[in-house]
Amino acid sequence: RRRRRRRRRHDSQMFAPVATTSMSITRLISPSSSAKLTARKSSLAGGSCTSGKTTSANDRVSTSIVAGKMKTRKSAAKRYKVTASGKVMHRRPGKAHLNGPKTSERKARLSIDVAVGTSQLPLIRSCLPYARL
Repeated sequence: RRRRRRRRRHDSQMFAPVATTSMSITRLISPSSSAKLTARKSSLAGGSCTSGKTTSANDRVSTSIVAGKMKTRKSAAKRYKVTASGKVMHRRPGKAHLNGPKTSERKARLSIDVAVGTSQLPLIRSCLPYARL
């Protein structure tokens, strides 16, 4: 069975020759994306676009670089909890499985959360940038 090939559009048909510079990367964008980018920039700038107006398809659209947010490591956020006094608590290891041979006193002791040691605090502070440590 022969498959019919779809005719692929040339780049000049798909995109208008509008170049945008964002963090020193130049790429081609479509005219509708250019309008959306200008509208987004004006909304971020508080209603007025401070980077310049786009008058024709050959103008460059410049964007301002905004400092990024630090990301919380979600695995650390699930493992550690910060108390109101600022201590970092974690669960003790050894109670996830194979609990049959362990005594009830041992399992009760493993159920209690304990504070993280002072040598581990800088590591946890870098993993949880928005925690109040």
